[in-house]
Amino acid sequence: MQNNNINNEETKVHKRRVRYKGTHPRKFEEKYKELEKQGIDRLIIDLRNNGGGVVNEAVDIADMLLEKDKTILITKDKKGNEEVKKCDNEASITMPVVVLTNGYSASASEILVGALKDNERATIVGTKTYGKGVIQEVDRLNDGSGLKITIEEYYTPNRDKINKVGIKPDEEIELSSEIIEKGTYTDEEDNQLQKAIEIIKRK
Repeated sequence: MQNNNINNEETKVHKRRVRYKGTHPRKFEEKYKELEKQGIDRLIIDLRNNGGGVVNEAVDIADMLLEKDKTILITKDKKGNEEVKKCDNEASITMPVVVLTNGYSASASEILVGALKDNERATIVGTKTYGKGVIQEVDRLNDGSGLKITIEEYYTPNRDKINKVGIKPDEEIELSSEIIEKGTYTDEEDNQLQKAIEIIKRK
């Protein structure tokens, strides 16, 4: 996360970044506590290329970041019945947050993005998310194969549709075409990350 060629303030900001590729709340909390021991006071969560995971795990992470009774997501079944999921606990992480997203941020990661954005808990930076906002279950067939059936669709706290729509960031910035062509690049070359650092320094 560090680079000796950047100044001290930027080094501190790099230490605040969580490059998070799953949605498991325990692993997220462990990584956060590692950073907390370093004396961080601001946090960047990188959800780019995060395809999501289990809905309840994303809810648990949102519960760490939002105040008690804040809405995390709304689910609707095929009959239109709604269920509103709210925070059960007081936030255990209260510092300013910036979240990085792109077109491969999907599913459960979009639940977290929507919850933090609509509750004005974090600034979202990058590009629009993928747009997968359904809960599916697998119906096993006699031949051993499975059929995925959509049983519910989920919406952000402001009742915005996610499925096939995605979530727009607060600060839209495309990854530079030059570094896309390179394939690999440093944090200093990552213009989306640098924008996130610029924003979080003001928080």
